[in-house]
Amino acid sequence: MMTMSFVRSIVWFVLILLIGFAATLIVANEIVRANLKPIRPILIRDKISVGSHILSGVVPVSSTCDEVIVYTEKISDSLYAIIFTTWREPYISSCIEQETTREFRAVIFAASIGVSFTATLNGAPVSIAVIPEIPLRGMR
Repeated sequence: MMTMSFVRSIVWFVLILLIGFAATLIVANEIVRANLKPIRPILIRDKISVGSHILSGVVPVSSTCDEVIVYTEKISDSLYAIIFTTWREPYISSCIEQETTREFRAVIFAASIGVSFTATLNGAPVSIAVIPEIPLRGMR
């Protein structure tokens, strides 16, 4: 038969164990959050004309030697994929490993309205913010 002091000891042990576990989770969560880079969308300027969209902006790359290739793919009549691929310039000997940006420009022939875009960077989905630019005097 268990004595009351033994039960009290077990309860204190479990309570201390739970408090230690909670403290460990809080500290681990803060460490992970501190090491995450903020997710910034790629800003894309969409110059809209009759039957076309001229997309432009900048893409972040991890090194001064990295370059960007962009191409587009029609997914449906109203959805287009913007595919960014980076590659390392092999003829540059001194690369600095720091985030920098590369400009891009692409043209999509599509309806002026009702078109949406998705994007990938090196095969992984990436967040984008498309900012339409519509001519003030109407489309030509």
